[in-house]
Amino acid sequence: MPETAIKTERVFLGTPVSGGVARGVVRLIGGAFEEPHRRVIPKGKIDAEIECFYAAVEATREELEALIARMDGEEDRHSREILEMHTMVLNDSLITDQVEEAIREYRECAEYAYYRVVRKCIDSFQRIPDSYMRERALDIRDVAQRVLRHLTGDKREDDHSDTPAVCIAHDLTPSETAQLDRNQVLGFAVELGSKTSHTAIVARSLNLPAVVRLHGICEELYNGDEVLLDGDEGLLILNPTKETLARYRKREAAAEKREAALLAQCGEPAVTQDDRRITVAANAEFVEEIPHIQECGAEGVGLFRTEFLYLENPDAPEEKLIEVYTEVVKAMAPQLVVFRTLDLGGDKLDPAYAEEVEQNPFLGWRGIRVSLARPEVFKRQLRAILKASRHGRVAIMYPMVSSVREVVEANQLLDECQAELTALGEAFDPKIQRGAMIEIPSAAVIADLLAPHVDFFSIGTNDLVQYTLAVDRVNERVSELYQPTHPAVLRLIKTVVEAAHRQNVWVGMCGEMAGDIAVTPLLVGLGLDELSASSGQVAKVKHAIRKLNSVDCVQLLERSLKESDALKIQHETQKFARKHYGDIMPETH
Repeated sequence: MPETAIKTERVFLGTPVSGGVARGVVRLIGGAFEEPHRRVIPKGKIDAEIECFYAAVEATREELEALIARMDGEEDRHSREILEMHTMVLNDSLITDQVEEAIREYRECAEYAYYRVVRKCIDSFQRIPDSYMRERALDIRDVAQRVLRHLTGDKREDDHSDTPAVCIAHDLTPSETAQLDRNQVLGFAVELGSKTSHTAIVARSLNLPAVVRLHGICEELYNGDEVLLDGDEGLLILNPTKETLARYRKREAAAEKREAALLAQCGEPAVTQDDRRITVAANAEFVEEIPHIQECGAEGVGLFRTEFLYLENPDAPEEKLIEVYTEVVKAMAPQLVVFRTLDLGGDKLDPAYAEEVEQNPFLGWRGIRVSLARPEVFKRQLRAILKASRHGRVAIMYPMVSSVREVVEANQLLDECQAELTALGEAFDPKIQRGAMIEIPSAAVIADLLAPHVDFFSIGTNDLVQYTLAVDRVNERVSELYQPTHPAVLRLIKTVVEAAHRQNVWVGMCGEMAGDIAVTPLLVGLGLDELSASSGQVAKVKHAIRKLNSVDCVQLLERSLKESDALKIQHETQKFARKHYGDIMPETH
């Protein structure tokens, strides 16, 4: 941004998905790999253009070497190896020679010539059947984006300062999140997304504010801009004035007071007015979240998402998995930790298969299907979880189950792992609990057939709502149709709970619906045994449950199941919630 520009306050409105307020500088991340504009270089400036190209290559080399130098720990080994591979790609004379030739012969500008040469190279690698070679296409693209940023002066140039910042992106994929230094993130503001998108889930897990659907925001901001991110109202304020900052400080003080009151009683159990006990646990995906989970009153980890460790390093040895899982189990002991086995696919693409485009990835190769198709990878994870179980209470649950056969096959592999460890004299909990996630309507309908093979169910409402209503939860065009209070969804959940309880199988819920206090009365009425929410919502959920009478909640549910309009159910449930704990309900506008 030119230094002479007047810094006036500007307000951008999006959709709030994770509460809180953050003030800091902008860090633009990501960016598409797009063809630059083709410029014809005058004959007299060809040599200067070639010098410009090599200067960009050299700047990229220095950038990569500086990053590598900072990664001196064992935990950085995988990232360091990737960057070293990128340096090798950058030094490939086959590419640089072709670019120089294109500039000289066709008088193409450096960025266009470089893009055209690299694009052909990437396309060639993507056609190779070998998966390892296909991965090299990703390395080439990453390096190319760095070089192109230097050539074009793109404002998204990497900012590797140690200053915490508000991350601004077009979208944020799980793999990009895995590579972020999460200690340097104040909040997220993205152009795409929804309340159940990956960005929203990660933000709530890290207890950071997040706003999505800020269309065109990447074109409006520069690295280093000062912003205020409001995850409660869905606002991003550029160059906030003194008056705006004063108003937010006052609001923040009031919010801190309410939060302190909730945390003061967060250690107490969640028991309804008529003495019904409900376990309230926390969802997690990063080890860094554990201290906050311990402080927020969570009664265990109801969902530990293991795929993000995999995305950070797909080749992590079994010993590394054991180390991380054990750290979580020891920290939470004697409370239960539920590890979800790898839930790859959908929006969490396996790096080894990132270029294999599926027509409909959310209905494709994902969840337990991936694990059963790769038994050695699956067994490596199962063994690691079993070995961690010697240090505390552990449960294993399988994602995206659609049939009894899948659970039976997964259990057989778990039995094999237990037999192998027993033969080696390795200790583990032989009574480790086994569970199935109920995310697909077919699993909900056959819950009575699945129950004999598991100890518990965990209902993943994000996907259950999506699949039941045929609504893509991250598609803005149909986002209004994504309705957790739809009677079909409520009836499926009721079917699962009743089928499970008839066979002494407990039922939890780990989807985002579990942390939404606006629908807690319905969940109590449905008879769920456990709710697992983001750590920032745990104290609120426990407070809400303590204010409710389960008999009244059952009556509310019965009325709701007779109603055909999801919005009316939502309205009546919110009114019910406000009546009982309006002090912690978000304001309506």
